[in-house]
Amino acid sequence: MRIALVLIALVLLSTQAALAYVPGVAAATEPYIVLPSYLYPVLVKPGESFSVVVRGEITPSQAMLVSHRSSHPLALEERGRAELFIDPTYTFRGQQLRFRVPSDAADGLYMLMIRHERGLLWMPNAVIVDRAGGPRESIRIVHVTDTHFGAEQGGYPNNFKHTRYIALLNTLVEKHNVKLIVYTGDLIDVGTDVQSYRDFFSATSQIMAPQLALTGNHDWSQVVDTRSLVEMYYGRYIVPFVAWNFSYGDFMFVAIDTKFEGYPEMWQLDWLERTVAGSPHRAVIILMHHPYFSQAGTYKGKPEDIRGSVYSSWRTAWEQGRRFIEIVEKYKNIVAVLAGHVHRDADAIYERADGSRVHFITTVTSNHGYPAGFYWGVKLLEIRRSGEVRVLIPGGRSYSPTAGSINTESFLTFELRDSRSTAVSWFWNNTGFADVGIEEVVLPFYLNKTVPMDSYRIFGSQNSVRRVERYDLGLYYLFKVYADLRSPGKLTIASYEDRTAPRIELPALPTPALNRPFVIMVQATDEGWGVESVFAEVKLDGKTVARVNALRTVEPSQFRLLYVPRAYGVYEIVIRAVDLAGNAAERSIKFSLEDPEKPTPSPTPSPTPTPTPAPPPALPTETPSPISPMPTPTETRSGDNMLLNVLIVLLVIALAAGAVIAFLRR
Repeated sequence: MRIALVLIALVLLSTQAALAYVPGVAAATEPYIVLPSYLYPVLVKPGESFSVVVRGEITPSQAMLVSHRSSHPLALEERGRAELFIDPTYTFRGQQLRFRVPSDAADGLYMLMIRHERGLLWMPNAVIVDRAGGPRESIRIVHVTDTHFGAEQGGYPNNFKHTRYIALLNTLVEKHNVKLIVYTGDLIDVGTDVQSYRDFFSATSQIMAPQLALTGNHDWSQVVDTRSLVEMYYGRYIVPFVAWNFSYGDFMFVAIDTKFEGYPEMWQLDWLERTVAGSPHRAVIILMHHPYFSQAGTYKGKPEDIRGSVYSSWRTAWEQGRRFIEIVEKYKNIVAVLAGHVHRDADAIYERADGSRVHFITTVTSNHGYPAGFYWGVKLLEIRRSGEVRVLIPGGRSYSPTAGSINTESFLTFELRDSRSTAVSWFWNNTGFADVGIEEVVLPFYLNKTVPMDSYRIFGSQNSVRRVERYDLGLYYLFKVYADLRSPGKLTIASYEDRTAPRIELPALPTPALNRPFVIMVQATDEGWGVESVFAEVKLDGKTVARVNALRTVEPSQFRLLYVPRAYGVYEIVIRAVDLAGNAAERSIKFSLEDPEKPTPSPTPSPTPTPTPAPPPALPTETPSPISPMPTPTETRSGDNMLLNVLIVLLVIALAAGAVIAFLRR
């Protein structure tokens, strides 16, 4: 088994230029795994088979399931074609491979790896092996929504600050028995932003639990049609479906797509009813992006009775709005509806005519803007098959329908890695985990396997480390570090020491002006572990007047410094970049701001020595005429005489020429 893993790793190294954990993405002409996905896994029991859908054509030579607990070979049973219905306008077609799981496979969440004639395909967190078929009677999930990768809020790009959820979710999985993570849309701020999809893959594939995701209106932003959504953007990097269902033990999760307009097409509601009716023995949790109710509260009555309380987009498309609530009223196995979009907590209850209840859970945004009084966060839920839904808040804070999420704004916990993942770092400056009763946080370090495991060392705040678990995952190493984050610190696991300072580059600078923001875009790069911070010391007339921290941008090596000059004088801005090893680089710029209303002082003339008076000349016999300061008209100077002579010559020539012309004309 170990030899097989090594062979697969060697294939990966020979076919990919980037030897990092962060997965490379297939080029447009290369095959890739469509299903199962790291955000739509397949559930299988030992001894059963499952299907893999591939874009392109491959001939598998070896396939395996790999986890940090165990690994198992897969037997190829069948090759064929797959047709996936996406919506009435589009059907996805690809290759279908069917593999059988060994009967002795251990329960767990696995990475799927398929070796073929052109290289290796792999998908993390893609296969759940579970003898019981999933949770029974109750399940704990975390609801995450509106991550908005590609945007910036609160001084950090959302892509960067979302790493706090890698730490939080992995900790909740271990400490609070969470079995599933669900994302209800607006994963990406602009649906055509491919780099942010890759960043989302990098972050969420580090969560060590099954995950599900669906579209929001921002995921549809700038996307022209369903084919583009599936083949180029959301479907290529997340999940190919816009509507899907996932059965997990006694529960079934059903996703519908409220699209850009804020409500589903009618065909989805027809499909929703058939799907719910077909699983009467499972508790159904519906997932969608736009909420059904606008505000928290308890609602009951006929559709027309509650229409005024329905969210505006559903109210506008009332045919769909009425049909949806009629389905919820009719099928008693629907126990919860989870949504996002409004960036605030607004948990509501719908009471059916028979008195049974459906919980409509609306959760705050994880990363982006929110109304006054709210915050960034996620929601921890316990759902029972009987229909009971509880919002759990670690740390003992009381629950209310408008304040049920875990507030993560103080969870300033960030991850950085070098270009090859031979150095991975976590650094933090918070007490937020302790505020919710978490004293030991799980930090995953996914490391490049081209370097021997025993060459990796831990640097930084080692006194915060409680224990470390090390795993060989075939393609990379996983170091799970259990750490105490109650005081600021940082940890780096690297195969080398970083002794090289960062590099700072400054573009052309704007023209500064008094009381106007002066923005400097700083390019700070590091060949070692990574840049931890960029800041500036501002000096006015030689005296330090401010320290300004630079803000990170979506571009990892670009930082934004903003300062508003408040006084006239000579400025010096000293910019420093510090990496995670403590190495620093420095650049400075200078400029002056002069007060335009302040008169410019005239230069003080040098004193002129008083001449010694000469003896007076002898008086003439005749008194001369007084001397005028300027020549009088009767007086001429040498320059004037020369000009007069030239004019006389030119006049003579002109008269002569005129006489000749007159003579010739006779």
